[in-house]
Amino acid sequence: MKKKLMSLLVAAAMVVGMTSTVFASSASPSANGVMAAVEAATDANGNAVSVTIQDTASAPLTEAEKKAVEEIKTTATLQAVLGAEYNANMTVADVKEVSAPEGTVFPIDITFKVNGVNASTKGSLLHFDGSAWEKIDTKFGNGTMTGTFKSLSPVAIVIDKTTATTAATSNGTTPSATSPKTSESNGAWAAAVVAVFAIGAAVTVRRKRA
Repeated sequence: MKKKLMSLLVAAAMVVGMTSTVFASSASPSANGVMAAVEAATDANGNAVSVTIQDTASAPLTEAEKKAVEEIKTTATLQAVLGAEYNANMTVADVKEVSAPEGTVFPIDITFKVNGVNASTKGSLLHFDGSAWEKIDTKFGNGTMTGTFKSLSPVAIVIDKTTATTAATSNGTTPSATSPKTSESNGAWAAAVVAVFAIGAAVTVRRKRA
């Protein structure tokens, strides 16, 4: 009897652990950032260009680019790049590696889809040219940011967070996503309740048989 009861308790504990893991995984915040996609891109001749964007964490960046990506997230670098346009509300909402097919005729105009921005949003697209960050003349639209690039590599989205929604200043996460800890807790409680009922039923049946 004791051995079977212990087996049931161990099984219940395993169910709780498994459920916690599943819920935590499915509820993890998105890591796609605020730059959702490229809406349009045209080269110097007006031809459409297939532009690709990647997370800098997985893109094949050079050491100089990796360093630049980290530096632009600091107040000192951001202030130096933006100059007079900088204010304390400016934040780097996202940084992506941007590339175009070999043979693309530069400069190219790129319109990025950016969650949470509108025509009144303040900020700028920044581009790392291989040696330093440069400020790109940026046009804001309803959910878009457009700029002209002479070359491509990491691109940073800088937003004045007082002029945009929370989504545009989330720094690579989706604010509306359910907290992993909350989901994990709910899953664990549900599994625990099921386990208690299962153990109670087994013990009751055992007593009736005795």
